[in-house]
This record gives sequence, structure tokens and C-alpha cells, in this order.
Amino acid sequence: MMTVNGSFESALNKKTLLYLDKQLVVRTSGNGSVRLIGQIDLTNGDAIADTLHREWTRPGTGSVDVAELQFIDLYGLRALALLSDIPLGRPIRLHNVKPGLHKLLTLLDWPAFTIG
Repeated sequence: MMTVNGSFESALNKKTLLYLDKQLVVRTSGNGSVRLIGQIDLTNGDAIADTLHREWTRPGTGSVDVAELQFIDLYGLRALALLSDIPLGRPIRLHNVKPGLHKLLTLLDWPAFTIG
């Protein structure tokens, strides 16, 4: 396959982009999981929740890679936690959780999240 103005790789990357703002990039992978890259807070928490809600309604989703998540506040965690009720009440599986976030989630003991 050939693209005229740009590479094939850049065309593929545009297809994986779910959300973009000045703080955060959300990408989807071929296996139904999403990657969060950047920061989530009060300014973009609702937009992220709306974006991920649309992704969660597809079969096989519910996994979030947070390896490149640099910051998330309680509002951002709440926005993600609300997604656990959609569509079947299953928890959000977080992958590549950094120690600070792992400790916070352990302290909160939030059933909306599992760490895998």
C-alpha cells in the first residue's frame, strides 16, 4: 500500500489515535486495549471518559496501558473508574502501573481497577 502525502506508518498511527490534547494522547492497539500518554486531570478527565466510553462499548476492550502516563489526579482516576460500569460492570485492567500509582490504587482499594 502506498500513500501520496506521507508514509504508510503515519497513516496507521492516525488510525490508532482516539484522543489528543495538549496534555494527553490516547491510542488504541489492535488487541482492543488503549494507551494513555501524558497527563489526565480536571481539564481533560471528562473528555477522556467520553472517548474511552466509546471504545469500551466494543467487544474485547477494558485494558489500559499506563506506562507512559506521567500524571493522573483523583478526578482522572474517577473518570476512569466510572468506565468499569460499562457495559458489563467489569473492572478496568491497568497494565504497566508505576509504583506511585500502584501504591495509590492499593490505598484507595477501588474495585473498579485491577492491576495486571
